[in-house]
Amino acid sequence: MRRSMVFGALLSVLFGGLALPGSGFAGPLQPNATFTGGVAFSADAVRGDIGTDTCPAPGLCLRVDTTAANILPSPNTDNVTIKAAYLYNVTFAGNSPLSTQATLGGTLVTLSLLPGTDPTPATLQTYRADVTSLVAALVNGAAKTTQIPVTALTTNPGSDGLALVVVFSSAGLDPSQSVAILDGGQAGPAVQTTAFGLANPLDKNIPNFNAVLSLGIQFSDQEALGHACGQDPNPQFAQFSTVTVNGTRLSSCAGNFDDGALLNGALITVGGVGDSTANPSDPFCQAGDTCSTTDDELYGIEGFLKQGDTQVRIATANPSNDDSIFLAVLQLTAAISGVCTGANCPPPPCTGANCPPPPPGVPGPATLLLLGAGLLALIAGSRLFRRR
Repeated sequence: MRRSMVFGALLSVLFGGLALPGSGFAGPLQPNATFTGGVAFSADAVRGDIGTDTCPAPGLCLRVDTTAANILPSPNTDNVTIKAAYLYNVTFAGNSPLSTQATLGGTLVTLSLLPGTDPTPATLQTYRADVTSLVAALVNGAAKTTQIPVTALTTNPGSDGLALVVVFSSAGLDPSQSVAILDGGQAGPAVQTTAFGLANPLDKNIPNFNAVLSLGIQFSDQEALGHACGQDPNPQFAQFSTVTVNGTRLSSCAGNFDDGALLNGALITVGGVGDSTANPSDPFCQAGDTCSTTDDELYGIEGFLKQGDTQVRIATANPSNDDSIFLAVLQLTAAISGVCTGANCPPPPCTGANCPPPPPGVPGPATLLLLGAGLLALIAGSRLFRRR
């Protein structure tokens, strides 16, 4: 198991490094691409230590669901056109080559190391390939679920899993709906803020308004099967990430191996096909606590957004200091006009009591209003005086 690393010395020999808890510091998430105009996404992941050339094979084939039945108010039934498809390979330990390889649907794919990822003793790295044409040939046409066999062709570094994100358009989708993708890899307790700017103030009155957030996380173990947030018998080793939307905590238990298994080479989870947009019942419950909640890394965030918002701010962190958030996807019934991260983002807009007082020497709005009224009265009085 990844937790105890009983065979740590052996893994050190085999993989050229020892994956110890608290050693993961991948680079930050960065904007990859944004798509607007009636689009939706599908995401799925499988473990990286085994593969298959035949589907269906549960847990060994990447699924593409263009009905988007679990993330849309009603399933898409119209024909689809693939706009983009990205294959990811997330790795641990070993060296850090500039590329890795996998087969997808029987086709050899070369994945490139994403800029900004940071080699460490755990060496959590993210590799990506644009596989749009390959997936389009398999998926374009009627809305359906397609299974694609996949195999990671890498042992040094070892693969923790492979993920596939697909963006598609369809006449049945709201023309204002957009999708933004971030990727790379974020680890460590430092909070990263990502702001998704909107072309127009948010209108939640649009029929079937939709807002969904998906995360992909590797090298995480919460000692619980399925989507449960485990009451780890060794809470000091519990692994979790936190998610905050527009200043309100959404989850404190993101992570685990939902799409894999409890061992190195299979520690991966991606919110997507087959998951629910229901959010954790206790947003502050974390792995290792005595509380109980579930988290499948797919979230419905409509309730965290307000009418008229001009941006959506997502803050993520890995307080347990040993996982990598390698993927984030936002789907929103609004036009996402730009994405920024960290210090590149402007401060959030303020409203009402949230606005700071004006700096010394600068009159506030109420003072300016009274001053203006006084000046008008003075001008009026002056004119009356001149007429006498």
